[in-house]
Amino acid sequence: MNDSLADLDALALRCRAERSREYIAESIQCYKAGAYRSAIVNTWIAVVFDLVDKIRDLSLTNDPIASRINARYETYVTQINAGNEQGVKNALDFERTIINTCGRELEFFDHQQLRDLERLREDRHQCAHPSFQRAGVPHRPTAELARLHLRNAVEHVLSKAPIQGRSAIVEVLTTIASEYFPKDHQQAAIALQQTPLANPSEALIRGLIDSLVFGYAQPDSPVFEKIQVSAVLSVLLDTQRIVSEPRIAQQVSTLIRQIGDAGLPSVARLVAAVPEIVGLIDEAARVRLGEFLRVGPDVEVLPAMAGLGRNELLRNVVENRIPTLALDRLGLAIQEHGLGLLAKPHALTLLSQSRNWTTTNDLFENLVLPLFASLTRAEIEQIIRMPRVTRADLPGANMYNIFINQVSRLGVIPDAELDQLLIENHAEFLVQFRQRERDAAAQA
Repeated sequence: MNDSLADLDALALRCRAERSREYIAESIQCYKAGAYRSAIVNTWIAVVFDLVDKIRDLSLTNDPIASRINARYETYVTQINAGNEQGVKNALDFERTIINTCGRELEFFDHQQLRDLERLREDRHQCAHPSFQRAGVPHRPTAELARLHLRNAVEHVLSKAPIQGRSAIVEVLTTIASEYFPKDHQQAAIALQQTPLANPSEALIRGLIDSLVFGYAQPDSPVFEKIQVSAVLSVLLDTQRIVSEPRIAQQVSTLIRQIGDAGLPSVARLVAAVPEIVGLIDEAARVRLGEFLRVGPDVEVLPAMAGLGRNELLRNVVENRIPTLALDRLGLAIQEHGLGLLAKPHALTLLSQSRNWTTTNDLFENLVLPLFASLTRAEIEQIIRMPRVTRADLPGANMYNIFINQVSRLGVIPDAELDQLLIENHAEFLVQFRQRERDAAAQA
């Protein structure tokens, strides 16, 4: 019981507004005292007061729906203060319908949250109105029921900011659409902490995903072809996975299956930026992406190959496409589109088959040197052995000399071992040339 009471106290701290914490504190005190009927009645009071405050806060921002609702409420209060009994009836009706009003007109809640709060209202009536019960049999709610209503009140209402669904989505979309919104996952996560996504409802998450996914492919959307959409989807998968994963899977699958051929390359780039999505989409969508990778025009396929190839479900398709690329296209894919790791085996194969210095220079310049940072010592030794093992025409090519100098300068292979490798693999003249350079440097 002590742990449970501590949990409730921590729950109260999640209330966004000071007044909300005061309201719910009374409910928690009743719960601790075993007065579960009073706890439920006070929880309902806390919810109503908090929703009225949220409506008033939204009206101050000139939200038209909230302003209309708040004006109606203020009219009822004025009537009550004037002694008008109709004002009391109107206010009671306003309280009775406030959950549906905030859920359907302001989009504060999703369907399940509405049901939870409607159950709170019903149980509150059972607790507060003796006439609802048979004579002499008062309603006796359990501790578990009272605790459930306390938690739902904080989770669905008291911890949330006063932003309605459509307004919240528009606010987040505007933030994301900025040219200065981060494209990096970690930086995007920080930026989103200053938006309604800092404490989102499930309805907001689902609505935002819909707007991001379909808006990415709609020219009139503020996030049309904005690659930062991928960073936001990645953050949502990381922070709100239970809600976001099935929604992203469903909507991205739908988009891939339904979008025209002209729009598919852009959607492929979006998915490539979050390779995890490949494993979430349905088989029909994955097959279409695979066909795009297999037969799509080089210029449209290249930007998506690296990202899609990082997922094992499409890796074979990408690996099979790589050998079909011309040298200039392959170099572009490595240098500008991050295809290096996937393209490296083919690049080394091409180099091993080179039979003249012109081809060798092109291969080193466009493929091998851009890949240098990813080459292991074993792969560097494999290149040096190519003249002997595969009869590749490397020695004598200017770019081969540059490659060897880079190996030496970075200390990947100690000079003594490097010289021995060169001698064993038909590059004795390079060893002599390197020795003259060392002697000249020592004399200077």
